[in-house]
Amino acid sequence: MSESNDVQNAADDDHWEIYVTYVDEQPAVILVDIGVSNVAPIPSLTNLVWLSIAFPDADDQGFPDENHDDAMNGIEDSITDDIDPSIARYVGRVTSDGHREFFYYTSDPASLTDTFDAAKAANPTYEIEIHESDDADWTHYWNVLYPSPEDFQQIHNEHVIRKLEQEGDSLVTPRPVDHFANFPTPEDRAEFSVAAGAMDYETVSQPDRDDETEFPYSVGLLKTHPVDSETIDQVTFELFELASQYNGQYEGWGSKVVKS
Repeated sequence: MSESNDVQNAADDDHWEIYVTYVDEQPAVILVDIGVSNVAPIPSLTNLVWLSIAFPDADDQGFPDENHDDAMNGIEDSITDDIDPSIARYVGRVTSDGHREFFYYTSDPASLTDTFDAAKAANPTYEIEIHESDDADWTHYWNVLYPSPEDFQQIHNEHVIRKLEQEGDSLVTPRPVDHFANFPTPEDRAEFSVAAGAMDYETVSQPDRDDETEFPYSVGLLKTHPVDSETIDQVTFELFELASQYNGQYEGWGSKVVKS
C-alpha cells in the first residue's frame, strides 16, 4: 500500500468528539479524532508537529472569548485546508491555560512546518510557536488527546443531552432517571446495589444477560434528579466510580423527555 493510500484510508475514519478535562492540572477542552484510533499508529506518520497559539484575555478557566475563539478556528481551518492529506493527519487540539495547540502526525515535518510558518506570518497579532518531535507510537495521541473511560462517559452524556434538547427537554426539571451497570458476579452486583441504595438509588431490575460477556450480571437503578450537564456528569461519575469499586462497569443512563 502506498503512503498516500495509507493516510487517505485513515482519513475516511474521521470521528470527532469534544470533552472537558484537565491537562497539567489546568482545565482543558480537547477536540479529538477518535476515529483514527482504529488505525493508529499509522506507520507512515511518525513525526508529531504542533502549532501553539497564546491568546490574550483568557477567562478565569484559561479559555478564550468568542472573538479569539473564532479567530483561532479560522487559523485551524486555513492550516487544515492547506495541508496535503497524503503526508499529514490532523488528530486533535487542546485549549488550556491561555493556549490552543493543534496536533498533526506527518511523514514530512518540513512541509508541515512551512504551512505553519505561513499561518504564523498571516496572524502577527498572536504569539505562535511551532514544535516537532518523533512519535512513531503516537504516544501523545493516546496519552493526552484520546479520552479516558471517564471522558467517554462525559461524551456519552452530551450525546444524550443533545437528543433530549432536540425534543424540547428542559434538562433542569428533576425527573426519574434510569441508570445501568454490569458486573462479573451476582455477589458484586448485590454489593453494588446495597451501596447505591445508601446513596438514594432504587434498584428496579437485576437481569442476567444471556450473551457470553465478562459482565453478565446487570442492574437497573432509578433516581430523581435533573439532567443538565453539570448534574448528569456528577451523577454518572459517582456511579462510574462506585461500579468500579465492585469490579463492574457503569453502562449509561436514560430519561423520558420532560418539557417543564
